[in-house]
Amino acid sequence: MRLLKSLRANILVGIVLTIPVVATVLIFDFLFRLATNWLPDNAFPRLQVVWNGYLLRFITLIAVLIFFYITGLLVRNFLGRRLYGLGDRILGRIPLIKNIYVTVRQVSASLFTQRKGLFKEVVLIQYPRKGLYSLAFITATAPENITQVICGGNREPTQDCVSVFIATTPNPTSGVFILVPRAETVPLQVSVPDALTFIMSAGAVHPGQTGVSEPTLLDKLEIWLSHRED
Repeated sequence: MRLLKSLRANILVGIVLTIPVVATVLIFDFLFRLATNWLPDNAFPRLQVVWNGYLLRFITLIAVLIFFYITGLLVRNFLGRRLYGLGDRILGRIPLIKNIYVTVRQVSASLFTQRKGLFKEVVLIQYPRKGLYSLAFITATAPENITQVICGGNREPTQDCVSVFIATTPNPTSGVFILVPRAETVPLQVSVPDALTFIMSAGAVHPGQTGVSEPTLLDKLEIWLSHRED
């Protein structure tokens, strides 16, 4: 019985640890073929037979990277920016195509959003109800018209509201956006990276705590298996 449990546990660990490696290889192979499969089969026949065609694929990949480099170089100057803006507006207005283009553009933009620059200050607020505190990030001062609505007619000249983002655990890329009076926030002497680590670890890694590394996938598997045996 003990041998059977050990056999099952080792097979499970082997499968779970191998899946990320296999998935990485498959995704890389897909992207590699996507970037190099656009040449016709009869193009450069002499290179087609060298290394089973991989030499031609690598040359094609280098050519694609050079194309991307030249495109980026041209787009980053004044004229290129104007042409990019024109093309962006045109693609954003074509029926059907605009739905795909705008969605992909927004996803691409979100990948490169500098959250460290977006989050200006780490604070505590009472959310989702009084008596419960949540870690939040101030992103900006709320517009004047919204502040007037929140604070009402008795608003003091120095009173303002702020936009805050409350990240979820363990994925801080999603969360809740709310508006609160600044007086109801409690400033914290915590950096944004430390606060994000605190959220991702569900409070296990404290801000400023050193010498603590996130458990690896293998560590988590060992803990899960030990709980199963108990």
